[in-house]
Amino acid sequence: MEDRTNPPAWLTEPEAAHHLRVSPDTLRRWRREGTGPDWHRAGGRLIRYRLTEVDAWVTGSGEAAR
Repeated sequence: MEDRTNPPAWLTEPEAAHHLRVSPDTLRRWRREGTGPDWHRAGGRLIRYRLTEVDAWVTGSGEAAR
């Protein structure tokens, strides 16, 4: 069962897409175009999103908000 009282600090691509209510393909396109939330590469190939940065992007208060 998912713990909603203590969400993870880092989100996988599918988790971030779910959080934003978009498809993973949309999130990938935003990443390519540089229009989505900030993302980070972990271990060379893994893409991760910091939950606080995703939320800041949604509200327009993050650096990635363009």
